[in-house]
Amino acid sequence: MDENISYEIRVAPGCTGSDPEAPDWQVCELEDGVIKNDADIYDNLTYAEAQQIAGMWTKKKEEAEGVAS
Repeated sequence: MDENISYEIRVAPGCTGSDPEAPDWQVCELEDGVIKNDADIYDNLTYAEAQQIAGMWTKKKEEAEGVAS
């Protein structure tokens, strides 16, 4: 598996993203910069929740890569 996995925090379609406390945010898993599966989009998050999830996934990915090397 040679994909470059990354995570993006973005405003959900149809939302303004003007209030960080509103559930307007998504975290998307990107494979080589592209969302390949809609199941990899987690939405209805506040900005803080989205940051927490993206950080957790990034940490787990880095830990898994560290074990695999």
